[in-house]
Amino acid sequence: MKGWLPRRTLPVLMYHRIGPCPGGDRQLWVSEETFARHLRWIRDRGLRALSLDEAYECFRSGTPDKKAVLITFDDAFAETLDTAAPWLQKLGMRSTVFVPAGLLGQTVALSSEAGTHATASEGRIVDDQGLRRWVEAGQEVGSHSLTHQDLTTASFETASSEAARSKQLLEEVLDRPVLDFCYPFAHHNAAARRAVSEAGYRSAYAGEPPTEDLFALPRMMVFPGDTEQRYARKLSGYYYWISAWHGRVSQGGPR
Repeated sequence: MKGWLPRRTLPVLMYHRIGPCPGGDRQLWVSEETFARHLRWIRDRGLRALSLDEAYECFRSGTPDKKAVLITFDDAFAETLDTAAPWLQKLGMRSTVFVPAGLLGQTVALSSEAGTHATASEGRIVDDQGLRRWVEAGQEVGSHSLTHQDLTTASFETASSEAARSKQLLEEVLDRPVLDFCYPFAHHNAAARRAVSEAGYRSAYAGEPPTEDLFALPRMMVFPGDTEQRYARKLSGYYYWISAWHGRVSQGGPR
């Protein structure tokens, strides 16, 4: 019967923007009030927010900590880090931001998969100094490529450069190793995984469903409309299984 039981997976939460949504893709924005409430839910459930080293060890060993979560952010917009860092410090939690290193300090409109203005994410990416402040506040940094390019549509040479140059730039800014990667749009294929591995990373985060590949680690996006019940499912470690089961039952996609 053991094979029929769902396998618990370390919950890895994916946030993008914290604050009031001024425009663009509203699904990327979680209010500061909601974010603070999420952190309190984590604390009140006795969960510990992991470092990247701790999360890597959970995935490498295949034995996830039953009272742990990894909190992550994509894109490194300055206002999100400025808003999130004080709450994380106040509640004694760690988190990781995945940074498109070639865009540091720039004002950008990151395209979404749909590629329309209505779904773009606009704002200023944190600069070198802001990223160092983030680390000084006890938070961590991973790579999100150089220019936020979909590595599955790039040549292998471009994907390799996106992965390697991002690592190099972040390590120069922070004067410390950057060992973990996150695919833009969560898109990856064999070539992208190879490019990231050969660039010297130890792991790479993607999306659903979970796999045992250290270069296709799972994450769950946090949406502004997530109810407390759905957020609790995401923290449970069984969300991927519940999501897949719900999709099969309803004959729709996973929620």
